[in-house]
Amino acid sequence: MLHILVIDDNPTDRLLVKRELERQFSALEVTEISDNRLLVEALNQGRFNLVITDYQLRWTNGLDVLKTIKARYPQCPIIMFTNTGNEEIAVEAMKSGLDDYIIKSPKHYVRLCVAVRRVLDQVAAWERVARLENQLNSLLERLNVGVFRASSQGQLLESNQAFLRLFDASNLADVQGIYRQQLFLQPVDSGESRCQNLEITFPLADGRVKWIRFTQYLYSAEGESTIDGLVEDITELKQAELALREFNETLEERVRERTAELEEVNAQLESFTYSVSHDLRAPLRGISFFAEMLLNDQVSNLDATSQDYLYRITDAASLMNTLIENLLEYSRLSKANLPLKAVSLNLIVARSIAQLEAEIAAKQARITVVEPLPVVLAHPPTLQQVLANLLSNAIKFVQPGIAPQVRVYAEAEEEYIYLWVEDNGIGIEEKFQQRIFGLFDRLHGQEVYPGTGIGLAIANKGVDQMGGAIGLKSTGIGTRFWVKLRKCES
Repeated sequence: MLHILVIDDNPTDRLLVKRELERQFSALEVTEISDNRLLVEALNQGRFNLVITDYQLRWTNGLDVLKTIKARYPQCPIIMFTNTGNEEIAVEAMKSGLDDYIIKSPKHYVRLCVAVRRVLDQVAAWERVARLENQLNSLLERLNVGVFRASSQGQLLESNQAFLRLFDASNLADVQGIYRQQLFLQPVDSGESRCQNLEITFPLADGRVKWIRFTQYLYSAEGESTIDGLVEDITELKQAELALREFNETLEERVRERTAELEEVNAQLESFTYSVSHDLRAPLRGISFFAEMLLNDQVSNLDATSQDYLYRITDAASLMNTLIENLLEYSRLSKANLPLKAVSLNLIVARSIAQLEAEIAAKQARITVVEPLPVVLAHPPTLQQVLANLLSNAIKFVQPGIAPQVRVYAEAEEEYIYLWVEDNGIGIEEKFQQRIFGLFDRLHGQEVYPGTGIGLAIANKGVDQMGGAIGLKSTGIGTRFWVKLRKCES
């Protein structure tokens, strides 16, 4: 709703103005002012968008009305009718904030709505500019970026609050000396614009030093020059650069120390591996040898209980030997740098199945391979060991009386191949699906499903060393293991 005050002591003139406005504006409210009392009431209430006043009034004149309204509402647009005022009065009124004036005659009334629209559009434009300026100032304050303007002689003219905060100052006078001495950008005689970037240190009262980055632009045109600039606190950045420089200076020494530590750890691992391979296996071979000698040579002299004990000893020795071999294999994979090459999955799967021929026959397992399988980048012996472990588990972990059914197939995805080993076994609960890839993590007792609990840890380590990954999906009936390998581009 557009609300306009019409100030005129002639009711006929007010009627003409109102009629002309109603012809052009639909959502309109007009308040007629015919004396000073009504004017005071209207000014106290406010809520008007524009004022149209006559110059010649019984109780005053349009110039005084203009000054009174502008004193209360500086942004309110005002249009004045005049038929007695001269050009000097019109100029004085414009200087006092008058937005437009119209000669008071019937033929000039048609200009009224045009003037109203122009003035309202101008006010709307000013309001948009003011909003944008406020938004910009608010943004600059939140960013803590100082903005300033100076004359070509180095006199600071204006700034935002962030500029003052960066110098711990309360007003521009506190910064003026620093600006002239360290930052002033001298004008150039050519009249060309130029830019200057500076980084300075600024001592604070508490002894600390603040780093400040200055960017300022000198604009020279038509004989006048101004300087606009941005100021940013870069103390934290400089401190980080200093810390990084100190870090780099000591990095080489730390690398040498770390390398020596790793070499020592590797030497200890080598010693441990040697101990496992020789010192532990030697007495184990003795235990196994003498137990077998008793079973071969003295079995007739032993009762059933003694024979059972010896069989248990040989089984335990065999399991211990397998466990040591698995540990050695895991240690080897942890240190190995495996060379990769193009490998046919058809060939690797076939070799893995052949390696498990005795287990497959004993379990009466059926393994289906969906061919053709693609070519991948891998280390052939390691990949064969991984597949053998997965297939061995697939035919081992089934319910009693169930013939193992295993399906092997592959899927391509972007740069990788997923090799799947799907079984009809006992399944794995979700809460255990990450545990099973750890060393010695067994979900079932040795008497139920024999094994060392290292097979999947070896598979996981081997796939990781080849730049791939391993995982599984299981819903409680059957398990689908997947091995992610890099695709070999033909």
